Amino acid sequence: MKTTCFTILIIMLLACAQPTQTEIELKENIDRPIHLNMFETVQQAGDTLLYSAFRSQYKFLSVIYLENSCEPCFPKFVEWQQRMDSMDIPNNYTVLFVINGNSYEDFMSHVLKIEYVDDRFFTIMDTNGKYLKHNKDIPKWINEASILIGAENKIKMIGAPWLNEDMTKLFYSTVSK
Repeated sequence: MKTTCFTILIIMLLACAQPTQTEIELKENIDRPIHLNMFETVQQAGDTLLYSAFRSQYKFLSVIYLENSCEPCFPKFVEWQQRMDSMDIPNNYTVLFVINGNSYEDFMSHVLKIEYVDDRFFTIMDTNGKYLKHNKDIPKWINEASILIGAENKIKMIGAPWLNEDMTKLFYSTVSK
């Protein structure tokens, strides 16, 4: 991770260009904490677990924020299910979908109109918009991009692990620690 940040810094200095707003926000948000403790439970395949018990099982989480009223969110959910099937996922890692909406069943009915998927990951239904309220210092575009967090709930990576070869390498090097 330090090597990646150092490389980015060198490239920016050599390019003699000011960093873009996106680059500034990315740098500012690495190692920033994500607040999830306000949720008491998570769901997986119809089962409900206490959030604290769930969190103690996994050192790393990809947190994917979705909205039930967001048309692009349904294919994004399908893509995460399918792409993670093809990755070698360590036992200390899982995916957590935080869905702003009232009903998991309603969300899944929209998803299943696109394509059938077995939802094998975890979900929090955020019925009161708590996630964005408690994480208001993190730009919404970063939350929508997906966030990899570690055991201390700090951001380790922003973006999906399959976006490109560098992201995949960064993902595996992070979750193997």
